[in-house]
Amino acid sequence: MIRTILVCLILFVPGCINSPSLENDDTFILATTTSLRDSGLLDHVLEEFLFETQTNLKIVAFGTGAALNLGKKGDADLLIVHAPEKENQFIEDGFGISRTTFTYNHFVLVGPRNLDSSLNIIDAFNSLESDCFVSRGDFSGTHEKEQAIWQTTNHTLNEDERGVFPEIENYFSVGNGMAVTLTMANEMGCFTLSDRATYLHLKPQIDLKMTEFTDEILMNPYSIIQLSTIKDKQSIAIELETYLTSDIVMSKIENFTINGEQSFFVA
Repeated sequence: MIRTILVCLILFVPGCINSPSLENDDTFILATTTSLRDSGLLDHVLEEFLFETQTNLKIVAFGTGAALNLGKKGDADLLIVHAPEKENQFIEDGFGISRTTFTYNHFVLVGPRNLDSSLNIIDAFNSLESDCFVSRGDFSGTHEKEQAIWQTTNHTLNEDERGVFPEIENYFSVGNGMAVTLTMANEMGCFTLSDRATYLHLKPQIDLKMTEFTDEILMNPYSIIQLSTIKDKQSIAIELETYLTSDIVMSKIENFTINGEQSFFVA
C-alpha cells in the first residue's frame, strides 16, 4: 500500500517559488538537482566562476524530471541532472544539444539499522518486506533509480501516477527533495535510497545508518546538458560548462569532503 505524504513541493504548488521565467532578462538559470544543492558541491565549485565572470546566476533545484521539463519549456539556460536514460531521450527529442558527464557518486541505502553489505542491493531491497520505506516520489534521478531497483526484486509491484512501487504495507511517497526525504525517513524510522553526498551532509542531524553496496546500478553520474531552447545566453552556457569541466573544478571536486569524507569523484 502506498501512502502519500503531503509537503510543499516547489515543482507543483503555486506560490512555493517564483517561476524561473519571471526572472530578469540578464539572469542565467541553472536548473539542477536537489542533491547537488543540498550537498553543498555547487556552492563549492561555482564561487570562483561567479567572482570572475560576474554572471547573474540563479540556481533552481528540482528532481531531474522537473529540471528536464524546465529545459523543454525554455525556462532554464543550462541543466545539471542525473538520470541518464531520461537525459538521452531528452536529447533525442531535440531539446538538448549535448550531454557531458563531469562528476559522479553512488546511491546508498540508509535506514534505522545497517544491513549486511555483503548482500547486493536487490537482496537488500527484498529484505525490506516488513520495514517502512520513504520514497522521494518526485521522478528525480534518485526516484528513477529506486524504481529500477524495485523492478529487479521479488516484490509484487504496482504502478500509478506516482510511479512504480512495491506492494508493502508501509511505503510512503514524499514528492520532495533528498534532504526532506531523509529527514522524514529519520523521523519515521524508515529506510530510503539516497545519494551518498546528501546523506553525509545531513548525517550529524539524523540517526539513519548508511549501508554501501558495490552494485553497478548504484552508480550516480551527473551530467551537463546544453539546451536547444536557448539563444541569447548560449555563450554563457558554454562558458559555464567549460569551467565545470576544467582542471580547476576537477581538483575542487576531488578535494570536496563532507564531514571528512570524499563525496564526489571526477568522471
